[in-house]
Amino acid sequence: MPRVTDDHRRARRDEIARAALRCLERTGIHQTSISDIVEESGLSTGAIYSNFPNKREIMRYIVSDYLFPRLDEIGWPGGVRQPREVLELMLQGFTEDGLPPRIIIQFWAEASLDAELHDDMARTVARLRDTLMRRLLPWARTRATSDTAATALAREHAVALNAIAQGYIAHTAVFGPRDPLEYIESIAAVVA
Repeated sequence: MPRVTDDHRRARRDEIARAALRCLERTGIHQTSISDIVEESGLSTGAIYSNFPNKREIMRYIVSDYLFPRLDEIGWPGGVRQPREVLELMLQGFTEDGLPPRIIIQFWAEASLDAELHDDMARTVARLRDTLMRRLLPWARTRATSDTAATALAREHAVALNAIAQGYIAHTAVFGPRDPLEYIESIAAVVA
């Protein structure tokens, strides 16, 4: 019997994650079952269980290994980018790349009750913050007098952008889609 490659296994797990996300977005975490994911994916029950022992592990995979790489692969242009530009790109990732705020907010709620999911979510948010920091560092270097000061400035702005993005996710999940640029404009008007 041929050996399954890591790439094939990753592709299959991503396929299951995409099917699970469609189910979760339609019916929510608690109403989605493995049989729903089987039906949505078109795979066999055995194919699902050979990759994930239960729904909880599918959720952990989505948080740890599926959503973050999608965020990290947002079309980040090179060069010096203002914090506002970085925020625009990140928020557009939630609309254009189909990262579903309704599901993310459900995961946040579950993470408040499930210690392992909480740890996964915390690691994912830390990785996103680090990605934002790297994207902001060229800008911070134009404003700071040392690398240490630039790193601190980039970190401070990354934390703030992450918080603004979390507000956008919560607002969008509860009240429906909102144009990211309009959201940023409303924030800019308030804090100006």
